[in-house]
Amino acid sequence: MTTGPRDRVPLPGRITRAQLEALGVPASTVRGWVLHRRLVRIGGSARYPEYDADQALALVEAWQPRPRQKSA
Repeated sequence: MTTGPRDRVPLPGRITRAQLEALGVPASTVRGWVLHRRLVRIGGSARYPEYDADQALALVEAWQPRPRQKSA
């Protein structure tokens, strides 16, 4: 079986979007952090970016998900 970019383990000190999602952070939140330059890509590829783990985990710790609105 061959391994691809998705199977690659990031270098120490780096974290991927998939790993952030595993911590409960939605992909849209990660995109928002990147868009507003609160989280900066430090490696990986355009499709599978890697971020600074310390910076990302600080955002995760400070992040408070919005409560879901009940539909009528």
